[in-house]
Amino acid sequence: MTTTTTKSPTSATSTTVTTPETTTTTVTPTPPTTTQTVSRSTSTSVGPPASSSSSSSVAKDGSTLAGKPKVPVIFDIFHNGQAVEAVVVGTKITLSFRPHYPIPPEYVSVRGCQVEPIDPKYEWEHEPLFIIRDGCPADGVGLVCPPTHSEFGAKVSVEAFRYQTTGLVQYSCLVRICPFAPCPKSNCDDVEGCDSSYMHRYRRELSLEDIRKALEANPELASQFGISPSAFARNPSKSKNFTSVVEEQQRIALGGDHVVRRRLIVVNSEDQLRYYVRTGNI
Repeated sequence: MTTTTTKSPTSATSTTVTTPETTTTTVTPTPPTTTQTVSRSTSTSVGPPASSSSSSSVAKDGSTLAGKPKVPVIFDIFHNGQAVEAVVVGTKITLSFRPHYPIPPEYVSVRGCQVEPIDPKYEWEHEPLFIIRDGCPADGVGLVCPPTHSEFGAKVSVEAFRYQTTGLVQYSCLVRICPFAPCPKSNCDDVEGCDSSYMHRYRRELSLEDIRKALEANPELASQFGISPSAFARNPSKSKNFTSVVEEQQRIALGGDHVVRRRLIVVNSEDQLRYYVRTGNI
């Protein structure tokens, strides 16, 4: 048996998390590390083991002890302010992207979106259609508005599109969280039928005073807010410093590119929509 010391180069780690309707893929830079390796026979496997004792490193809210959530960006589809799973073709819907932590919206950017059919009948229908490319509407189908900032993150308004042989479609979007500075602006052309003030930004008012007092009483709660207790302990008595530490730690925990997916049922008429709501069948 021989022991050697190796230094791993900088690499990137890709993590995919899947829920019943949403899939999030996160690409996170990994710094160089120095490890000790003991020569022995090994086997290679793909994916995590069937059972693991490492579950204790995950908090009840879905975040790791380091503050990095399992689902960094939540993707929902809305119509008239209500989350929907089925709409009539041509309905104006909103693709909504909400970071796990309440970071300022200017640190969130929708870089790309595409729509594709699920189990279409014809082969030529399989190819996805881009609706957002490089942060602006692509030459896709129907009405697609430039991405905007919302109170909770970012959103894109589009017209629901239906393929010829299937009413089940999937929207896939690349959402970027910029951890150290506001994301660069995308200068998009105006689109007829969209709000011309789409670049208006919202800044959510964060009530951090109660959180600060709670952490002073129990610093172990820090991981639930995406910050490390040691970072808070540097100067917990100053509210301004506390706010800065919270926002910085949350942005770093969420930073990177995240691919999120959401499926939608698109029917041809109001009658078909009522039938789906009543029976659950298309």
